[in-house]
Amino acid sequence: MATMTEPNSPARVELRAVDASVMLKVRNLNTVLFPVRYTGTFYKCLLQDDQFARLAYYGSVCVGTVTCRKQPLGFAESNVVGQHTMCEMYMMTLGVLAPYRRLGIARGLLESALAAAAQDPTIRRVVLHVQIDNDDALRFYHKHGFATVRMVERYYKLLDPPHAYLLEYPLR
Repeated sequence: MATMTEPNSPARVELRAVDASVMLKVRNLNTVLFPVRYTGTFYKCLLQDDQFARLAYYGSVCVGTVTCRKQPLGFAESNVVGQHTMCEMYMMTLGVLAPYRRLGIARGLLESALAAAAQDPTIRRVVLHVQIDNDDALRFYHKHGFATVRMVERYYKLLDPPHAYLLEYPLR
């Protein structure tokens, strides 16, 4: 369990690994935070070794989550061919409940994911998709070193607008 203390907050923020006992918390946060509905398979996969998932607690309240998976390099751009010795970390979700934003919690979740990716020498970059009209998310990721790679048309099947930007954070 990692603990981070925020300078402007009276309570400690703790980042805890996700296991089966807290999967309902992840599911509940995702339902509140994201317009996408995730399947049972998504949650089962979070328990696999090549996944990275953390919950953020503000005092005793669960307020945020980050979930990532390791995948072949280029998978996010559909450029995977041949043998896969190099990988990327795909950030599937990162979110904090609205009343707890601007306290550095999202930054802590992001930094924990980036640090985990950096420890694996096969991971070359961290990638994610952001809906094109999510200006707050785009500002957040750009502020933390991510670059926009390209727009992906019709990435989201059930959202309006359906387009997303692919962002990347190079590690090596």
